[in-house]
Amino acid sequence: MAYSQSMARPSEKLILATVRRVATALLPELPSIGDGTLSHILAAMPEVPRGAMIDLARASCHANSKAVLHALIDAVPFEQMTPPAEVVQSTRAMVRHNFGYDAIMRAYRVGLMYWCKRWSDAVERHCRDTTIAVAVVSFGTTFLIGWLDLITHRLGAEYRDEAERVAREGSLAWAAYVQRLLIEDDVSMRDASLRLGYNLAGHHVALVLQRHQTGDQTPLDSVAQEIAATLSRAKPLLVRTDIDTVWCWVSANVSRAPPPTQAAVLVGQGRPAVGLVGFRRSHREARDALRVARSASYPAGSVAHFEHVELAALCGNDPAYCRAFIADKLGPLADETVEARRLRATLKGFFDANSNLRAAGACLGLHHNTIRYRLDRVETLLGRQLEKNRLHLELALHLADRLTAPQAPAP
Repeated sequence: MAYSQSMARPSEKLILATVRRVATALLPELPSIGDGTLSHILAAMPEVPRGAMIDLARASCHANSKAVLHALIDAVPFEQMTPPAEVVQSTRAMVRHNFGYDAIMRAYRVGLMYWCKRWSDAVERHCRDTTIAVAVVSFGTTFLIGWLDLITHRLGAEYRDEAERVAREGSLAWAAYVQRLLIEDDVSMRDASLRLGYNLAGHHVALVLQRHQTGDQTPLDSVAQEIAATLSRAKPLLVRTDIDTVWCWVSANVSRAPPPTQAAVLVGQGRPAVGLVGFRRSHREARDALRVARSASYPAGSVAHFEHVELAALCGNDPAYCRAFIADKLGPLADETVEARRLRATLKGFFDANSNLRAAGACLGLHHNTIRYRLDRVETLLGRQLEKNRLHLELALHLADRLTAPQAPAP
């Protein structure tokens, strides 16, 4: 409720003057009001932890009581009032002591009831005119309810801001600890496992998730848990390294890749491995697989398994050099036309069949004469026989396949 002299009704001046007089008379009682508010809260809320939390609550009770009393004396409009600095600091400190938001708000409501009683008693002592006393009690009670609404709204924002900051700091500390595990030699597997709540001595499958586009609002932690659940029922280890990336380890010994996800993410997956060495190796592979997926512009929802892209990851530390190698060895076959993709698929099938036309035809579902015709076309485009520099040609085919975004098979 906002009030001022300009808003006063004809009888309001007397009411405001009486409010000021009663509030001024309460000034010497401020210490006992602050302590009394705290005692009332503690009696109603025995769950409030003792120790440092009591000191924080006491500081808040005294600061709030002082602010309320001076606001009544000075007739400060609500729109001009702000929570005292001590109250803001106490609220933020309560976040760091894991005191919940709902508990803080309840403490304010309990404190308000005590304050209403103290105000009513003060009016009875300092205002003998019962007609004016009723109005003054009503005015003070309405003011206190308005103060409660103001303080809970403002402190709610402060609480959320501090909670987010603490969560960020906790996430960064957690990530820093796991990063040390990935590189340091002097590691106690038992202590680290207890701290992480994850068995480092067991089997691991590592995943690395990254938003497909920066700024997207995909809930990475939830997506990571859903993907991990397709590999194991065990609780995964999640580490948020930045706003767009989550590292994940699943306690499992499975080589299969999870199905593509509908979320707007890219996923790299390492091979299963054991112990701290395996914890590190599978993670490194997952990061390399993700790098290949990112370089090849895989579509959102793709899962790149290291086993599928291992050679591309090995050769792809310099993407520009890698693509230049592909273009040099494949020539026109490196194009992303229907014909080029079809000829690459035929050539790969031929090499996979140990250069046997009939076996390649059986695998590809083509007549062996069709295979022969296409291979002749390949040699024409390359300008050389297939057996010349075959190792380079096969490597280029492999890289072209892995470093190209997945799509429907060539007809």
